[in-house]
Amino acid sequence: MRSDATTVEDYLADLPADRLEAIEAVRRVILENLPDGYEEAMNWGMISYQVPLERYPDTYNGQPLMLAALSSQKRHMAVYLTG
Repeated sequence: MRSDATTVEDYLADLPADRLEAIEAVRRVILENLPDGYEEAMNWGMISYQVPLERYPDTYNGQPLMLAALSSQKRHMAVYLTG
């Protein structure tokens, strides 16, 4: 289930109260531990934590390198981790 939100704030505003509380709790932990050089952004229809293209533009698909993503799906909430 992809979101059409263009900002993290818009994404969060669209969540029901019970989902918002859980997503914000996980988001706080991620932001407190996010390494320097990464940014929080909306990408791939979810909140993503990524290396901005300004810092590393030479990616295989022209998209920022994602470290993790946070998403509220139809029947569950997910944290996607990439290596």
